[in-house]
Amino acid sequence: MNTVNFKIVKSFIRSFLFSFCFFAQVKVHAFDIDLSRRANEIKDITSIKSSAPPQDAVTPAPVEKPTDSEIMQALKNVVMPVDASKEIVILQTENGFVPSMVQVKKGEVYKIHVVNLNMKEKNVSFLMDAFTQSYNTVYGTPKTFTIEPKVEGVFSYQCPETGVQGKLVVIPDAPTTKRKVASDE
Repeated sequence: MNTVNFKIVKSFIRSFLFSFCFFAQVKVHAFDIDLSRRANEIKDITSIKSSAPPQDAVTPAPVEKPTDSEIMQALKNVVMPVDASKEIVILQTENGFVPSMVQVKKGEVYKIHVVNLNMKEKNVSFLMDAFTQSYNTVYGTPKTFTIEPKVEGVFSYQCPETGVQGKLVVIPDAPTTKRKVASDE
């Protein structure tokens, strides 16, 4: 996997983790605020009816606030490490595909993420006919699919609406035997 794809995947994972942590923190604080407000309401109600306590009144059970270590453990359980060498990100831009050429090994399974970042054409197609993959890509929404190349060669992926094309090169899975020099034979 080339460094551009690795950097894209790395930045995507970082932004996902930041968003997840931020929204989890906001939700935890909102949950605490809501519980404290309701506890105050219950105290107010019980103080008003203190002359005759109700028979079926239920006191709320104290809610334990999760610790930072519990939150971090939950995050670790959600975000499992992935083998980045088996994931490929292809961006559809106004100038074409990034990367315009992808190299994969025969017989291995790859997860491909296609993201349309074309501001002019916000609703286009992504076709990889050799692998029977055809998707509508909406601006900013990733499409994910898997392929397992079984034949070596050069295959294309394209966007018919914009006329851009990229290449998928399938190389042998095992190193071939070393070629002999013609004079050695």
